[in-house]
Amino acid sequence: MRVGRIEFVNCFPLYHHFARELATRGVGARIVEGYPAALNDMLADGAIDVTLSSSIAFARNAREQALLPQVSISSFGAVDSIQLFARTPLAQIRRVALTEKSATSICLLKVLCREWGIEPEFAPRRGPLSEVLEDFDALLLIGDEALHLLRVEAYPHHFDLGAEWKNVTGLPMVYAVCAARRDFVEARPEAAAAVGAALLASRDACAAAPEATAAAAAQLYDFSQKYLMDYFDKLKFEFTPEYRAGLREFYRRAAAIGELDEVPDLDGPFVAAGGA
Repeated sequence: MRVGRIEFVNCFPLYHHFARELATRGVGARIVEGYPAALNDMLADGAIDVTLSSSIAFARNAREQALLPQVSISSFGAVDSIQLFARTPLAQIRRVALTEKSATSICLLKVLCREWGIEPEFAPRRGPLSEVLEDFDALLLIGDEALHLLRVEAYPHHFDLGAEWKNVTGLPMVYAVCAARRDFVEARPEAAAAVGAALLASRDACAAAPEATAAAAAQLYDFSQKYLMDYFDKLKFEFTPEYRAGLREFYRRAAAIGELDEVPDLDGPFVAAGGA
């Protein structure tokens, strides 16, 4: 079984004990690391069987993929690691450079721009940060890169997309879901369910020991234990009905601006949680 693993620190609580938990369920896996957009493509192309997928990428491929309903990567308000950094106030933003590493955050930004009443030009980020600063009014970054830039305060304005989404909708924002290829689920349903169960068990073990979890993550990433304890506290990994409601609203708004052809049925494609 080929399982994608997002390289960013925000996924650490889901993966820290994942291999151990998967082994206790008698399932082996080859871990394939990458950033979200790359893993989205690998899942769509059949290069991996299951991964934490950008929520918009799952929606665009829902006919070929199924959700594992145990976990998500979400926030109810500020998330810190998805930021629009700007040289100007919102109303004056004309050109935005987009990260190449994400799909959901780009779609979310476009949804929010409609709510803000602005219609900027979007272009992929290319070149070093200094060049982006010269050519664009704003820059969308995610993951560790966003956290680092937020820490050094290189831009006079920044907008947390999780906080902005909550301001607009009052709902949680789901950035990633656990998705598997439907053909894999049909061929190996117990292995697919084991992945979801192992991710959930890893999350629970990390939540039970927040200081140890942050200390372990600090050994791998350039952040302090204290910083990571605060950051992990902002992240939500459940996928309750409240979070599914937030995801449905995101999909509805994405479809309204032409970013999604069809809103998937979030009650239909779930993989049974049993068999793990």
